Amino acid sequence: MAKTLDIQNRFQKMVIPMVCSLIIVYFFIYGMRSMQDKANLLEEIAVLEQEYGLVHERKTDIEKHVALLKPEHVDPDFLDEKARETLGLIHEDEVVIFRK
Repeated sequence: MAKTLDIQNRFQKMVIPMVCSLIIVYFFIYGMRSMQDKANLLEEIAVLEQEYGLVHERKTDIEKHVALLKPEHVDPDFLDEKARETLGLIHEDEVVIFRK
């Protein structure tokens, strides 16, 4: 009889820490600042970094074209190309090759 009371007493002392531990683990996994939220944020960061790389590359390309049109050092070929493209003017004996 004493053994059964001893076992019940030990079990009762273990229940509260076990329940508290399970609650902590639950909130660690699914809570407001959980591991799932962290994984979602890391995924979003990866997507945004990739998008930033594309935008930065495009910005660099535009800056190169703007530098070619600055008055201090105008590239005559580039200026001629842009003027003909904008105005739609070419001579009859010219061949136009479009780059994309």
